[in-house]
Amino acid sequence: MAFVHILLEVYCGYDCRSKKDSSLPQFCKNGNINPGYHCFENECPFVSYTYCPNEIAYTGVNGEVEDNESWIGFGGEMEPNDNDESKRKELVALWERICKKKIEEAYDEFMKEKDTKKP
Repeated sequence: MAFVHILLEVYCGYDCRSKKDSSLPQFCKNGNINPGYHCFENECPFVSYTYCPNEIAYTGVNGEVEDNESWIGFGGEMEPNDNDESKRKELVALWERICKKKIEEAYDEFMKEKDTKKP
């Protein structure tokens, strides 16, 4: 069986619904302010999503990013000031290299600390 990890930004369109008489689906965990995997599992008609290029994130027990401190994406002040596309490609490549290095470092640090911690 093949699998791939996909990072998506998920939105709830419940407040944008065309039929104002539609009630919030019962499978919603915390109302329309907290979309997640349950939207896909239940084929929610209000769910929409987009891809997350050049992001790194930590997900909790349900595979969902739980807070704003648990993800960061390339953008904003990281972008080149002059809209130079070749410079942007260089910066994205640098960002990718650093992110992958930090993931490896996190694993190595965890394995060291795991062996020194008493249950």
